[in-house]
Amino acid sequence: MEQLNKQELELLRILQKNAKFDIGDLTTRLNMSRSAIYDKIKKLENEGYIKEYVAIVDPRKVGLNFSVIISVSLNSQRLDYVQEFSRQVTALEEVADAYVTGGIFDYILRVVVKDLDAFNEFITTKLAVIPNVSKIQSSFVITNIKQSTALHF
Repeated sequence: MEQLNKQELELLRILQKNAKFDIGDLTTRLNMSRSAIYDKIKKLENEGYIKEYVAIVDPRKVGLNFSVIISVSLNSQRLDYVQEFSRQVTALEEVADAYVTGGIFDYILRVVVKDLDAFNEFITTKLAVIPNVSKIQSSFVITNIKQSTALHF
């Protein structure tokens, strides 16, 4: 993969803020032709810089009013146990984000559900039953003061 030039970096900055771009606006801002912009976008997609295009849905508008940050420790860090936990947790619809971490806990999850009852059901019937889970610690989100998908480069 070659290094990106200034125009490509600026194009990425613009697209990550709003992927429903106005091509006329982009031609002016980047001083490029329409076809050159489309070629750059296709290149960025093909090289994996742009992974996907999504709509960011307000969870509260669809009845998901309860967000929880969950720290999970495993009994063992044997590769097969870690891989199995990762496989199972990434298949759970309620898990919005999942990170393998170093330090006290092995994983940090962000879970989004309808309410406390739904969270309790998630913990007792889905997360706690995954083999090798030794500790689960939860922090309930009171207010989300910042959430961004934009990277600053």
